[in-house]
Amino acid sequence: MKFILVSLILFSLPAYPQDCALLKEKDLVTNEPKISTGFFNLQVATLSIDADSKNIDFFFTVDNSGKCFDYASTVVINFEGGKLKFTLRNSGTVNCEGYFHFTFRNGPSTPSQLLNLSEKKVVSFKFIGTNKAETSFMLAPQQQQLLMDMTACIIKEAKSLLPN
Repeated sequence: MKFILVSLILFSLPAYPQDCALLKEKDLVTNEPKISTGFFNLQVATLSIDADSKNIDFFFTVDNSGKCFDYASTVVINFEGGKLKFTLRNSGTVNCEGYFHFTFRNGPSTPSQLLNLSEKKVVSFKFIGTNKAETSFMLAPQQQQLLMDMTACIIKEAKSLLPN
């Protein structure tokens, strides 16, 4: 009897839906469906994760007036435990407004770096802009969980945007 009760509890846990309050809209240029998390705060930056049928785009606005990024700018993402980190290049435009993008292809299989963002806690970001100017910040535990949850939601919902 105890075994049945324990197994019912364990199998019912994944049935609770994840709170994915995503914004759904149409792209103004292509008129294709698009989803977005909207902007949420991560210490000295805000982040919006957008997806369409081709890409999943992470759009940061770094709160540092005059922060310049070009095509050679990078972000170093450090994960909990200190053993895993990766560097991504800016895929956005050259600007001095603190805008930084990195993108992943939206496809039937999820890129491993994107999967890591949804499954492992990010401890810190280090943005390296023009002239090697650095902006670093740590994430609070609630922000780590929020980033994981929002990334997982986008990955799940982005699959529905793929052409059949």
